Amino acid sequence: MTRPVTTRPVPTAPGALPLIGHVHQMLIRPLAFTASLHELGPVVRILAPGPDIYLVTSPELLHRILVTETRDYAKGRLSEGVGSQFGPSVGMDMRFEGLTLFESHRRHRRAVQSGFHRRRIAAQIPTVRQVTQEQVARWQPGKTVRVDQELKRLACTVNARTLCGGGPTAQAVSDALAALVPQVTRGLYWRVALPRWAYLSHVPGTGSFNRARARLQQAITASIEARRATDDQNTPDVLSQLLAARYADTDEPLEDTQIVREVIFYLFAAVHGISDVLPHTFHELALNPHIEQRLHDELDTVLAGRPIQPEDLPRLDYTRRVLQEVLRLYPPVWMLARRTLVPVQLGDAHLPSGAEIAFSPYELHRNPQVFPDPEVFDPDRWLPERARTLAPSSYLTLGTGPRKCIGDNLAMTHMLTALASISTRWRLRPRPGRRIRRPTPRIFLSPGPLPMTLEERSGS
Repeated sequence: MTRPVTTRPVPTAPGALPLIGHVHQMLIRPLAFTASLHELGPVVRILAPGPDIYLVTSPELLHRILVTETRDYAKGRLSEGVGSQFGPSVGMDMRFEGLTLFESHRRHRRAVQSGFHRRRIAAQIPTVRQVTQEQVARWQPGKTVRVDQELKRLACTVNARTLCGGGPTAQAVSDALAALVPQVTRGLYWRVALPRWAYLSHVPGTGSFNRARARLQQAITASIEARRATDDQNTPDVLSQLLAARYADTDEPLEDTQIVREVIFYLFAAVHGISDVLPHTFHELALNPHIEQRLHDELDTVLAGRPIQPEDLPRLDYTRRVLQEVLRLYPPVWMLARRTLVPVQLGDAHLPSGAEIAFSPYELHRNPQVFPDPEVFDPDRWLPERARTLAPSSYLTLGTGPRKCIGDNLAMTHMLTALASISTRWRLRPRPGRRIRRPTPRIFLSPGPLPMTLEERSGS
């Protein structure tokens, strides 16, 4: 690749080694490494065995990449790696003959968007609430549970039912999803990092990843057949709308293989809301009892001891701000990528067509120039009068612009419902001296093992 010509040299991250560049930094200490790079400038070069990668740390430049000049960029290496394993879907670059990548994405997104309508997502709240209540009904005061495992199990069941419906095939989807999630690190990460090696037998996790993926594909196919047998499009699950979806320009339906790809991607992405974000939430609440008390006071006032209903969500202002702050500090997707389709200028950096660009929500959200006191857990930084002072594209947990996460409202609704349903009855206390270790991230930023002791709230 031709090196970009710049009016001012793009600073290179420190600590590169001959031949491998910064690969060891990204493997050993990726969070600390990327979180320090904003100090070098708005664009920083990371050296790799292949093409160099340009990490963008400036919200203003990211706004151009993701919003105002998004037609000049394609998804980068990370999305290509995921797409090569699960097939193209709305989260990757779709390609239709005669259309640009931007036009192809817009055509496909409009076809599947109805599955994520706000009214349909609100109608999923009783399902999320019921599944959550059923799971925590087994909890006993004074017992210690692995919160990460409990919430991963909950996430798989919730997403299987809300995406594929609650029929006889829902349990098969949930079980298959639970089998696939552990392969994200053992199989998918290496297949994304080394996409050309993805089908070689010695790549870690190849066999188990392939088996888990095939099992989930079969379970979703069975759900499609079951849904067609009932011919019911009034259920709030996403699958029913995908079966009814049509491309506006041709009135063509989605092929079954494409529906399977879509559902796999949605499941793969959505499961990390409840399973990865809520453990961090309960941990932060335990470390900040004054914040926990405010959240409990709001739940007690709004819900008054009854189960959460769709109309309650707009009134849970503080609970929502708590989740926003957790998502700032612990964004499940910690690194994203783009590739230039034309030569671009980002600040002083002139990058050629084909340049690899990366950006890290984790780095951006911990930049003190963007978020004052970034390590402080402060839900009130999301009060409207404070949040409006942020520059556009400062908060990227769920993306922004035309490619913003299609399931952003679904994820927030599910997390709010589960958090409220658990917190109306339980406090979760960390074991003495136990803190979440900073995990080595792969595709997602997960909390790792988190044992906590169950404490029943008085009067619950």
